[in-house]
Amino acid sequence: MIRVRSMSRRKVLAAGLANAGAALLAACGTVAMPQAETEPEQMSESAYEPVTIENCGVTITYDQPPQRAVAMAQHATEVMLTLGLQDHMVGTAYLEDPILPNLADAYAQIPVLSDTYPSREVFLGAEPDFIYAGWVSAFRDEVAGPREALLDLNINSYLAHANCLESKATIEDVFTDFLTIGKIFGVSERAEAYVAEKRERLAEIHAVTQGADAKVKVFVFDSGDEAPYTAAGTGIVNALLEEAGGVNIFADVEGGFATVNWEAVIERDPDVIVLHHASWSTAEEKIEYLNNTEALAALRAVQEERFVIVEFTATQPGPRSVDVIETLFQGFYPE
Repeated sequence: MIRVRSMSRRKVLAAGLANAGAALLAACGTVAMPQAETEPEQMSESAYEPVTIENCGVTITYDQPPQRAVAMAQHATEVMLTLGLQDHMVGTAYLEDPILPNLADAYAQIPVLSDTYPSREVFLGAEPDFIYAGWVSAFRDEVAGPREALLDLNINSYLAHANCLESKATIEDVFTDFLTIGKIFGVSERAEAYVAEKRERLAEIHAVTQGADAKVKVFVFDSGDEAPYTAAGTGIVNALLEEAGGVNIFADVEGGFATVNWEAVIERDPDVIVLHHASWSTAEEKIEYLNNTEALAALRAVQEERFVIVEFTATQPGPRSVDVIETLFQGFYPE
C-alpha cells in the first residue's frame, strides 16, 4: 500500500482549489527537470502610479507598493522573489520543497513564519501590510483571516489567480499573477519581460505539439491507493498537461482535483502516467503500487515504464510552471 503520511495537509490545499522536480528521475522512462534560471535582470521602473486590482472578487486600490508583505505557499514566495521583491517582504510560510537555487540568497533574507500555515497571531505579529496567498485556505479565520477583515486592519491581499477560478484554468492565469504582482509593487517592466520570455519558450513547444497527429493520453497519479486522487479538467495541472501536448484522461471531470476509480483508469488506458512526488505520497511508492497491483501492472504505460515524475509544488502557478511544461513535453514526446 502507498503511504499517505500527511494527507491532512493535502486536504487543506485541495479545499483551496475546491473553493476557488526533478528528484527521483533516474528511473527508466522518466525525464529530468530543466535547471533553474538565473535571477531576473534588475530594470529601471517608472514612478509608481496608483493601481486598482480586482482579484478573486476583491477590489483593492494601491497608492503605493506594499512594504511589509507575507507570502503563504511555495509558488507565492517564488513569484515574489523571481520579481526581486525580497526587500518588500517580512515573512514567508508553507514551503513544501527547497526554494529554487537561484532564489536561495534572496529567500535567506526573509523570516520564515511557519513550516505550514502560521497562526493568525504569528501572522499579525509580523505587522504585514499585504499577504500573497497561494490558496484560499490561507484566509481561514485561524490563519490570516478573511480578506474583508484584513482590509479593516489595513492589510491588502492577493490570491493566486488560477486557484480561485470557477472557469477552466490556463497558463495565462499563471502569467496573470506575475503581471498583477508586478503592477502592485511597481515593477511592471520586470514582470512583462519575464512573461514575454516564458511565452517564447512555450511557442517552441507549441510548434511541435500543434502538429502532432494524436495527442498523448495522460493519467496524473497524485496520491491514494484504493481510489486514486488525480488532476481533473479545470485546474492548473490540467492546463500544464495541455500546454505540453497531453490530453488528461479525466478532463471530463470538473474541478482541480478529484477522486476517481481504478476501473476508469484501466478503461481509458493512458499512454503516460504523470507521478506527483511529495512528502505525503512519493513517486517511488506509487510506482511500487502500480507494479504490484495485477490489474494496474497490465497497463501499457506501466509495462513500458512511461512515467514522468514532477514535484507537486512545481505544478502550482509560479516560476516553475514553464519548466514543468517542458519536462512533461519531453516525457510525452521523447522522440
